[in-house]
Amino acid sequence: MKTVTFTRQELYDLVWKKNLGQIGHLYGLSSYGIRQACATLKVPLPHASYWIQLKHGYSWVAKLSEPYEGPERIEILKKKYETNVPAPVASPIILRTKEIEKDPKAPLTVGERLAKPHRLIQITKDSWDKRDKSKSYREPDKEGLYLHVADALMPRALRFMDALIKLLQYRGHDFRKNQYGYTVAVVDGIEIEVYLREAGKRVPSKSGYGTDLVPTGVFIFQVGKHSDQKEWRDGSTPIEGLLARILAKLELLAEKEKIWQEESRLRQIEREKQEAIQRAAAERRQREVQDFKALLHAAERFDEVTRLRNYVKAVQKQADPLDEKTYHWIAWAEQKMNWMDPLVGTPDDIFTTYDLTQYKKW
Repeated sequence: MKTVTFTRQELYDLVWKKNLGQIGHLYGLSSYGIRQACATLKVPLPHASYWIQLKHGYSWVAKLSEPYEGPERIEILKKKYETNVPAPVASPIILRTKEIEKDPKAPLTVGERLAKPHRLIQITKDSWDKRDKSKSYREPDKEGLYLHVADALMPRALRFMDALIKLLQYRGHDFRKNQYGYTVAVVDGIEIEVYLREAGKRVPSKSGYGTDLVPTGVFIFQVGKHSDQKEWRDGSTPIEGLLARILAKLELLAEKEKIWQEESRLRQIEREKQEAIQRAAAERRQREVQDFKALLHAAERFDEVTRLRNYVKAVQKQADPLDEKTYHWIAWAEQKMNWMDPLVGTPDDIFTTYDLTQYKKW
C-alpha cells in the first residue's frame, strides 16, 4: 500500500503515545507527512519538551479542538513514495544546446584571428579598416554589418560574428542582410533579426552637466523582436562560449514561427472556407429573393388575367349573338391575356417581356 489511513481520533491517540520518529519507523511515514496530516485534521501535536517531561512524570495532554467540521479521516503517503516523482524534463533550449554541443564536428570555437571570413564579415572589416580615424563617429557600411561596438573591440566582434555565421551554415542555415537592411539569421526560411552591441553606462559628464554614455567592454548579443526577443551578455561566460545556446534559441524561434505560420495558413483556409459559405448563402438568398419576387409577380399576373378572362366571358355572354366588332375585340383580348398569362406566355406583336414588369405604371 502506498498510503496509511487514520481517523482523526486514531491520529490524535497515536501522536500523543509515540513520537514522530517512532511513528515514521512503524508505518513508513515521514515526519513532514505526519505533521501535514495533523494540520489538516486539526490534531494538536506535543511540544518539543513533552517527551522529556513525560519521563519525569508529567502527563499534560492537549485535547482535540471542538467543534470540528473538517474531514474525519486522512491518507498519508508513505515515505518511499513521497519522492517517487518524475524527474523534471529539461527545457527545449537546454536539450537543443546539448544536441549541438555533442556534435564533434560543430564549429563552436571562436578563433583568435579571422580565417577565411564570411563575405559579410570581410565587407565589414574592409569598411572598418578604411574608416576615417579622425572622426569620432563612423558611418556604417550599407553592405556590411552594423556592429555597435567601440573600435578597439571590433576585431573581437568580427571574430564572434564570423564564428556564429559559420555555425549557422554548418547547421544548414544562412546569414544575410534583408531587404530592409537588417542583419538576419535565416533558419529554415525564417528570418530572425540579430544584433551585436557593446553595453554602455551613464557617468557624470566631464562638463558638469548631465551624463555621458561610456562603453563598458561588455558585449550584448540580441535575437528576435518583441515578446520573442532574447539577449545574452558577457558574464562569467563570455558570449563566445554561448554559440551553441544562441544557435539553439534561433532554431527554436524558427520552429515556433513555422508553427505559427502553419496555424495562420490553416486559419486563413478556414476563414476563406467560411467566407465562401457565407457568400454562397448570400448569393442563394439573393436568387431566392429574386425568384420569390418573380413568383409573386406571376401570381399577381395570374390573378389579373383570371379577372380579365372572367370579364371577357361576361362581355361575350351579354353580347350573344356576337357582332363583328365584338368578335374582333374578344380575339384581341384573348391575345393580350395569353401574353400576360404566366401559364401561357404567348409572344405579342406589340407588347414585350419588359412590358410585363411595367404595365402597372402605364
